[in-house]
Amino acid sequence: MVEKILWVLGFTCLLGLSRIIPHPSNFTPILAVAVFVPLIMKNKLVAIPVTLGAMLIGDLYWGFHSFMFWTYGAVILATQLKFRNVFGNAVLASIIFFLVTNFSVWLSGYYGLTLAGLWTCYVMAIPFFGNTLLGTLFYTGIFWLVRLIVSKRLTSAYTS
Repeated sequence: MVEKILWVLGFTCLLGLSRIIPHPSNFTPILAVAVFVPLIMKNKLVAIPVTLGAMLIGDLYWGFHSFMFWTYGAVILATQLKFRNVFGNAVLASIIFFLVTNFSVWLSGYYGLTLAGLWTCYVMAIPFFGNTLLGTLFYTGIFWLVRLIVSKRLTSAYTS
């Protein structure tokens, strides 16, 4: 249980910092945490306050925006994915985030509320999707390796 609490605290701190420190656009661990916390905690609902809490910390620092409902909603959806493979969840979470958040941009009317405007909105967002996908896969890989190392150390500590 202590290990799980440390994971949650570590993820929350990492997420909070990741929103504040300089980084390439959309290259953050937020979606990786959204798909990884349920794996660690065996409870999908725990991932929601961890990710949204850290996002809120970042938004308190940078300021609130008109797309928060959609952004937070996309992250909540990412916490509920059901693939057994965490990397499959990472890819799907990135796709969901891209579709939901850019749909909200289209709804704002910036590209025109037409099918052509929707298409343009998604095409213009493709570079951001690349960073979202790479960041999510990168941090998912880091979390997976850390989990593997920690579990091996705990296993060897208990068997020694």
